[in-house]
Amino acid sequence: LVVDQSGIIRVIKSDVLLATPALNISAKVCATNSERGMLGIAVDPNFPVNGFVYVYYTFKKFPKCQRLAANAPVNRVSRFTMVGDTISPSTEKVLVDNMISYFGNHNAGDVGFGKDGLLYVSVGDGGCDYTVGPTACDQNGNTNAIAQSLNTLQGKVLRITSRGRIPASNPFTGAGTARCNHGYNVAGLTCQEIYLYGLRNPFRFAFDPNATKTRLFVNDVGQDSWEEIDGAVRGANYGWNVREGHCAEGSLVDCGAPPAGMTNPIFDYSHTAAGCEAITGGAFVPNGLWGTGYDGGYLYGDYVCNKISLLLPDGAGGWTPTDFATGLAPGGPIAMRFAAHGSKTALYYTTYTIDATHGEVHVIEQP
Repeated sequence: LVVDQSGIIRVIKSDVLLATPALNISAKVCATNSERGMLGIAVDPNFPVNGFVYVYYTFKKFPKCQRLAANAPVNRVSRFTMVGDTISPSTEKVLVDNMISYFGNHNAGDVGFGKDGLLYVSVGDGGCDYTVGPTACDQNGNTNAIAQSLNTLQGKVLRITSRGRIPASNPFTGAGTARCNHGYNVAGLTCQEIYLYGLRNPFRFAFDPNATKTRLFVNDVGQDSWEEIDGAVRGANYGWNVREGHCAEGSLVDCGAPPAGMTNPIFDYSHTAAGCEAITGGAFVPNGLWGTGYDGGYLYGDYVCNKISLLLPDGAGGWTPTDFATGLAPGGPIAMRFAAHGSKTALYYTTYTIDATHGEVHVIEQP
């Protein structure tokens, strides 16, 4: 299943792109301005039985897809039911709604299931603190602190059940908390859906298939200085907008210990490193697939320098990066995932274009 930003889900079956989309809800998706659109997809762990598909998209809540306006569109997570190669729009069940896309960018939009059977969702900070207005937008400096606000889902990774409910093991439940599946809470009332916070634009994340339990890495797009990979720890605060990477926001040298209650990324790289400035998709290499030299490795892409890098444990608790695939075509890689390819397992990655040709799906069987 391949998501098209315009609001369409396509099917590649036995290496053939089917002519008829599985789903087309483009009429209700804002996708013609900024970074909005249909952005992520996941299938239920019990998909062969229930046919459930989970989609993250920007809902056209009002007649126009406006920016910097009170009637801006919203991001939502919905569950659909797939039968054969078709998904009927009438099967939609909205699980999380009214995540405001105020400025149009930083929507994030990844969805996926951990080994705990729970659904994880990444949400960007929206490019603006919608409670303040245009003066708190990304292009006006670091004034967007919405990722630190626990009464909204902006700038977070969420965790819910496949039915949209709150797992008992979520970090914020009980007194002083409430659901935010229909919009933000009043100040002081924490959203129960939050699993991680303090993120700018956690565009893609990946689960480790080699781990016995849920192990999650989150790729968070930085602003002017750092790109980062966060190792998910229940309830952790990764510091945006106080921190960017392992440093103070906007700095390459003010990199002391994080403030109390904040967590550093497991790995980051500066924008001075070979012109790489926008981290995108990630994927853990399945152990045994490509030999011991890749076991324990994590791949991540960068949209600006158009390459995929490999992280390997350095034996001292850190990570060593090396180039994996360089000189890739402009527009990617965007998303990555290991999956079956014929009788083998291969790395799939997608590219993105802004013209009528749309993007592409690529496959790497061997490094």
